[in-house]
Amino acid sequence: MAEPQLKKGSTGEAVRELQTALKALGYDVGAVDGQFGASTESAVKKFQSDRGIPADGIVGPITWLNIDEADQSHPTLKKGSTGNPVRRLQKRISLGGWDTGGVDGIFGSSTEAAVKRFQGDNGLAVDGIVGPATWAKVDALGD
Repeated sequence: MAEPQLKKGSTGEAVRELQTALKALGYDVGAVDGQFGASTESAVKKFQSDRGIPADGIVGPITWLNIDEADQSHPTLKKGSTGNPVRRLQKRISLGGWDTGGVDGIFGSSTEAAVKRFQGDNGLAVDGIVGPATWAKVDALGD
């Protein structure tokens, strides 16, 4: 499931996910309220400018990809984990063919099942936990 295009005036859970992701990356979105207003638009434009992409304030595929790839940390992830590293994991393995049920930054049952399939398909220990060995294979998907 691709992330939706968002712009000023958009509302809902996808906007909340966007706001949470940008806030975690250090951008001031104002309140995390699911309302794409002036503060969120300003944060999006600043993020886009910082990443060298057109700063139009519209969150489409290129901006989502940049958000998902912005945090390159490798924390241990498991069911219940949240945040930008989960988004990156979900995006990469989904694009690789392992369906996580969407890219939302929440490591739930669908993501855990996808991770287990990914681990099995890549000769890793199948435990549903994303540690160093699993991250190495996930990161190789982006090469």
